[in-house]
Amino acid sequence: MNPFSYNEYKNIITLVKQHLPIKDFAQVLLSPGHGSRFCVLRHDIEFSIDRALILARIEKDLEVTSTYTVQLRNNTYNALSQKNIEAIQEIKKLGHHIGLHQNPPKMSDKELVKYIQKDIETLEHYYGFEVDRFAFHRCGSNPGILKKYVEVPNKINCYAKEFFHYFEGERPDDFRVHYLADSNHKWKYGHPLHINYSEYPFRLQLLTHPYSWSENGYSNMPNFNRLIKERNNELIYDMNSETHTFPKELLS
Repeated sequence: MNPFSYNEYKNIITLVKQHLPIKDFAQVLLSPGHGSRFCVLRHDIEFSIDRALILARIEKDLEVTSTYTVQLRNNTYNALSQKNIEAIQEIKKLGHHIGLHQNPPKMSDKELVKYIQKDIETLEHYYGFEVDRFAFHRCGSNPGILKKYVEVPNKINCYAKEFFHYFEGERPDDFRVHYLADSNHKWKYGHPLHINYSEYPFRLQLLTHPYSWSENGYSNMPNFNRLIKERNNELIYDMNSETHTFPKELLS
């Protein structure tokens, strides 16, 4: 079984389900005391909405619900193209939740709330449904934003205290929530197939990035090469669709 293959992801979800109830962020907030044992699943879409859709279909077959966060201001994909709108709408129809993936510039807390609200309103307008959550992007370069546990009226912050525990140095005694992420194509905080789920209480946020996962599974550089090829083919197809003068030699 290759790392970062769809088969490995299926095994991860199967193992988690054996030990923890997989819940949505909103379900956790409605639980008494916000629940003592749970796992919330989140996917931040960085480079490929197509790969996100594949994961969403896999999770549908596994009977789990996830949150997929979309970047409105992303230079590598257009979240508002008709093709991607339809893909996001399909992810929603599969039973998953859609959120905003936000990488805000430095601004006041009041300005930040308005910034998030405006981007969410834009997604809602084009997607045709409510977007009720958000998660920050590239938090390693701006860790202060996680310390604030930013609150936006009537929206769920996936880094709220109920789902994430910010700390520096050694893990505190009142540690609340485990956080596992495949950021930069590696499991910095532990691999979900190799951790002790018997620890009680055990609350887990499991974050994965769809661009890292594929049918065969690849290490970091081969995965990027494969992803670039996929996106290049997508670009050629889109350019050909937009004009009758596109060089047919490039379609092979």
